[in-house]
Amino acid sequence: MSPTLRPTIAALPTAPCAWMRHVALLNDYVRIPYANGSSFASQFLFRELSRRGHRVTVVGPHDPEATADELPPSHVTLPALPLRNHPGVHLALPTPESLQDLRVRRFDLVLGQTCNALMQVGVHLRQTQRIPFLMVNTLHLPSAYVTLVPDAVADQRGVRYLFEERLVPFAERQTARTYDQSDGLIVLSPGMKRYWERLGVQAPIHVIPRAIEPKIFDRPAGPDPFPASAARGGRLLVVCRHVREKGLSQLLRIVAEHVLPQRPDVTLTLVGDGADSEAFRAEAEALGILGATHWLGELPQTAMVDYYAHADLFTYTSLSETYGQVVSEALYCGAPVVALADQMGVSGQVTHDRDGLLVDPARPDADAAMGQAITALLADPARRHTMRVEAMRRARLRGNPERVVARYHEAFEAAQAHCAAHAPRGRQRSDELKALARWAGLNGVASALGLLRAPVQVNRNRARPPSWTLETVDRVTREMDAERSAA
Repeated sequence: MSPTLRPTIAALPTAPCAWMRHVALLNDYVRIPYANGSSFASQFLFRELSRRGHRVTVVGPHDPEATADELPPSHVTLPALPLRNHPGVHLALPTPESLQDLRVRRFDLVLGQTCNALMQVGVHLRQTQRIPFLMVNTLHLPSAYVTLVPDAVADQRGVRYLFEERLVPFAERQTARTYDQSDGLIVLSPGMKRYWERLGVQAPIHVIPRAIEPKIFDRPAGPDPFPASAARGGRLLVVCRHVREKGLSQLLRIVAEHVLPQRPDVTLTLVGDGADSEAFRAEAEALGILGATHWLGELPQTAMVDYYAHADLFTYTSLSETYGQVVSEALYCGAPVVALADQMGVSGQVTHDRDGLLVDPARPDADAAMGQAITALLADPARRHTMRVEAMRRARLRGNPERVVARYHEAFEAAQAHCAAHAPRGRQRSDELKALARWAGLNGVASALGLLRAPVQVNRNRARPPSWTLETVDRVTREMDAERSAA
């Protein structure tokens, strides 16, 4: 267990939700090993709630590789199992000692930014101490299982049946059950609200988009970072983890078959890393487009403003996004988006023909239609400029930190009232043991599924994500400002 320390972030003079003195923020990572939107959102909430006078303690799995400067100022780590196929990912487990340590801290609210059974911490504290508990949905379960299955069997009918007809529906039922043991569910897009309503969730559902961190993304764009062979007017950019669920195979195929034949000067720059990165490079080579692609690996978030600002289009074929933080960042920096209409996070951000173009993935010619959308926009600089201006306007309104935090405070107040009216009184010891056994069982099974695929190195560039307090960002920003002044 790590000691609880006071946050080092300067507080604002006033704080809504005055009753909410101490918040437990459940997160899948206490040390952020690689770029992921959910943890960036947790870091944002940690900073903004701390600035408003709330004491925030991050609760998550123990990471043996973590160093002191990578951890939040206030944190509690729980015993954990590694997810072998994703180095850096750990799954928290309950112990009597760890749960007692959490109970004595007397939290006023638990906010769960987790997609695994760590959410049972909130259920436990709500049922034993009547602490309001809010969950944030961060995972589209039907898309996630492909990251666990080896390539050799991923498309086998029996494997797909096992996951799509058995394991995924089981996981959805278990997750919906946990959401209904909370005081509210926060989703990031209207499409995800409809999804959980269809699965029968009865808890109040709040739609709150993610914010953009101004300290990172409000700085002026710097020098053009693209390789010299990526000519202006034909630059496509995609930023994501390199795993099958992100749809990179489809994007490579679209570029090869429907973009380059019309525009041989187009290049696709890929930022990110992941378990399938080498497989995607091999696909690009097999398609004959390796020379038209640039593989940059994972980059620091502080570097991304320049890539978004100097790109001609941001292209995205993922159908797994509960939100799509990279889409938000691209729009915020003025990159028009061409993407598949997922009816979830991407469709909730991109307005067709205003700040980008959306293609129905169900149409039989979806690949050709997306290729045509890309080439049409590349051929129309004036239209791209209009979309660029609109993208920045809409994204800066949607991702405004003050608006987002205000909506979180509204959800916190609603959760407090819901807990007072609905939280159980006098829970039976047998019920508690069953819940803890379910937690250990679910994360134990998830850890075992991680053995199906061999581990691979991720974040090979060793790009360092922003710190919980943004001290690293402040330092990098000062260095970049000094470099620009010298130039």
